Amino acid sequence: MKIVINNVAFDYNIGCKLLKSKYKDVPFGNLGDIWEDIVPITFKEIATEITNLEQRRVAIGCIGLEEIAREVNPTLIGSETISKQTTWVTPEGDLIQHKFEDTYSLYRVDGKQWSAGTDREWGANAVYFLKFKDTSTDREYMLWVDADSVARTNNKERWLSSDMRDKITPIQAIAWSFQTRVPKGAIEKIVRQGDCIVIKKKGNVENEAVRHLTEEEYRELLVAES
Repeated sequence: MKIVINNVAFDYNIGCKLLKSKYKDVPFGNLGDIWEDIVPITFKEIATEITNLEQRRVAIGCIGLEEIAREVNPTLIGSETISKQTTWVTPEGDLIQHKFEDTYSLYRVDGKQWSAGTDREWGANAVYFLKFKDTSTDREYMLWVDADSVARTNNKERWLSSDMRDKITPIQAIAWSFQTRVPKGAIEKIVRQGDCIVIKKKGNVENEAVRHLTEEEYRELLVAES
């Protein structure tokens, strides 16, 4: 038997635990007899037992960012707010200039804290996540990032030391989350729509291997966003 949450199917037992985390009261009648016995799911269970990315996204939404932070006790690496201006189209079809503040906060979770109480040993390895809000709905999101890859993407010297993980910035992390095949130096401008981007190239430049965007490109070439 499956339980469907936000159009994503889960095994019955996990689905029950997710529903208990999401709702204070019984969401539908046939769970009434067992509702008080259901134990809410933990973030560590999601991280270690749910491998499907879409299921994990829905599961994280069920427990919320505050509960995640309480469980894993993250350390704030850095936070930055960027003042932005973009062009919006009104329902009447008019163009207006919209100004807003975009804040990104980067956190580190210690490997021992991450694996405590599970059968998975992370040792000294840490994991990193970025917390930010949707600029139009104020809904909070959490994005996991590969700190080593973020550091390599933004390190012009092409070398990497172990301490560079904690030197990455929130803007480097959000830029890294977008990928392109357009070579560096060949982007004229970038338009962002949620988690999708549209890139205009300079001339007829040939595409190369897929790469992550750099902090410099995100700051200087992003001309419109919604």
